[in-house]
Amino acid sequence: IFRDQVVRRRRQAETANMRRRQLSKLDECRDCVCLAMRTATRRITQGYDSALAGTGLRVTQFSLLVMVHHLGAPTMKTLARMLDSDPSTITRNIQGLSKRQLLTLSPGQDLREHKVILTKRGRNMLLSAFPNWRKAQNNVVASLNRAELTKLRALLEQVGQHKKRRDPRPLQ
Repeated sequence: IFRDQVVRRRRQAETANMRRRQLSKLDECRDCVCLAMRTATRRITQGYDSALAGTGLRVTQFSLLVMVHHLGAPTMKTLARMLDSDPSTITRNIQGLSKRQLLTLSPGQDLREHKVILTKRGRNMLLSAFPNWRKAQNNVVASLNRAELTKLRALLEQVGQHKKRRDPRPLQ
């Protein structure tokens, strides 16, 4: 009996040591770029949403309206590609803004596509929300000088392109 207890304790100790070694591998996850980016994105989004709260728009809606404004009358497919978003997400967001008469849809050249058009009401909403957006923008970039902001944008672009690379470069 004593021998069995010793063997059992030894196995338990070996199992515990193995688990500790496996879990220590997870320490690398503390440096997860995705987690850091998502945390920063959430905080920044909350700041923009807070600034835009009185306008009736969230920053995601504001950004979509701005993109439609800049592209003219893009198709939903073009918007999804430009925003690197799922087409069903774009459709859902556009429907909500259409119900509020900020956007309208018109048939495109192909019956399967629709052009997204910023309405006069949508343009007015953008113009009235712009000062609030600018305030949020200024708050985000306040701690950065122009060179740092330029570098940040370049780094975000570079990191955002990672999924397009065929041979990702691992960290050394």
